[in-house]
Amino acid sequence: MVASPQYSVWVRKLASSRFFTISLLIHVILVMFLGTRALFQKYVEPPDFESDEGGFLADQGQAAATPPPVKITQPIAAPPAPKVKAITVDTAAPTAFVMPVTPIVPHFASATVSDKAVALPVMASGGHNVRLPATMVRRATNKDRERSVGEKGGDKVKNEQAVANSLRWLQKVQKPDGTWGSGYPGAMTGLATLCFLGHGETPQSNTEFSAVAAKAINAYVVEGTKSAGRMIFRGTDLTGQATPYEHGIGTYALCEAYTMTKDERLAPIVKQAVKYIIDGQGADGGWMYGYSKETPSDTSVSGWQMQALKAAYLTDIPGVSDKASDALDRSMKNLDRVFDKRNGAFGYRNPGDKNYALTGVGVLCKLYWQGRTDTMVRAGLKNIMEGPPIQYGAKTSNLYAWYYHTQACFMAGQDYWTKWNRLFQKEIMDNQDAEGFWPVTGGTDVGGLSQDKGVNGQIYRTALCTLMLEVYYRYLPTEKEHGSKAAKALGGM
Repeated sequence: MVASPQYSVWVRKLASSRFFTISLLIHVILVMFLGTRALFQKYVEPPDFESDEGGFLADQGQAAATPPPVKITQPIAAPPAPKVKAITVDTAAPTAFVMPVTPIVPHFASATVSDKAVALPVMASGGHNVRLPATMVRRATNKDRERSVGEKGGDKVKNEQAVANSLRWLQKVQKPDGTWGSGYPGAMTGLATLCFLGHGETPQSNTEFSAVAAKAINAYVVEGTKSAGRMIFRGTDLTGQATPYEHGIGTYALCEAYTMTKDERLAPIVKQAVKYIIDGQGADGGWMYGYSKETPSDTSVSGWQMQALKAAYLTDIPGVSDKASDALDRSMKNLDRVFDKRNGAFGYRNPGDKNYALTGVGVLCKLYWQGRTDTMVRAGLKNIMEGPPIQYGAKTSNLYAWYYHTQACFMAGQDYWTKWNRLFQKEIMDNQDAEGFWPVTGGTDVGGLSQDKGVNGQIYRTALCTLMLEVYYRYLPTEKEHGSKAAKALGGM
């Protein structure tokens, strides 16, 4: 078909009109803008995720505040890790406290708690090395971690894939200010941070998780400075029922962060945070809610303080390591006090109460501190081995107890670890959600968090399961840290 001459003349006149040209240009711009915006919303903007959160230790009467909605990014392929040159903090709300945030530049540590320390790989930002205490060296590199998993009977491929998936999920739910959770951010931030540190992640590790570690450490710098070392991320009052848990877990992560980075901004905060724990120790050697000196002490509260103090001891900070050592020596008295010689269990506040759930606390902390291998430890290991089946969906499942039992059996090694490893590893990996978190369990434990479908419950379960899967390399077993003599004293099953 051929256009008529009159039609061609009309088209040429219209095309030469400046009004037509301007109109055409405007329409092209609008189409490009709307198309770009639609693609951005489809592939980048995260959907709203409504949190349904319970409270940490809510069963002890602590009311949980209604949390705000939490945005979670859909799973995407991990981008190349940025090289961290400087760290910035994006706070959720304006605050009167202002602190300059400087890049973390680790120095070369000339001395450590152990003379068998090794250096982490050269850090990307400053070319400096950080020497780790001997008990922490296996977390340093992918090669070290994979070798440790294989040597201790784990599945090198599946185990590390499960850990990587969980870290990516935790990365998604980290807040802009570097914290996690809302009901009890001190506990959730501490547990999540320990997962990344346990995998050797630091601001200078030059991996996909470097920025996550940097944000978390900055959160501790900002919070610790403005709250004078109180690691609860929700005020400064440590007298609440749940605050010793939060402060203990937070201090545990804080001390590990210092040991792995030698970030001198953390040193004064470590000193303040550890002092609260030492000052709150009871006459019987343990700790209670609100750091009250009331006795008898609570074994569950005490377990987190002892883990924090061991991490403080490993910082090698003058005036911290020695005081932590003394406090840990005193804490053994409380573990002896709650031991039930009739069945080899460690009780909650007295011998014979809540036996199975807290036996791992007593065994782990005795082995954790100077490789103590007394008759109580041997009886406690036997109690753990005779406990309920390890089934994620069963009513007897207890992630809180399993967290301690996994570490206790790993520290003990020998037949104890062979049996526990065979039972727990597959059960934990097989129940991980495809998105990387762990769903509700069949049983109950601390504060109902095992049943909490909200983000707090997901963080809690995911952190405990991740730390269990990282057990192969987070710390050396007793025979490696304290010698074969300690291991032999444990005997076999």
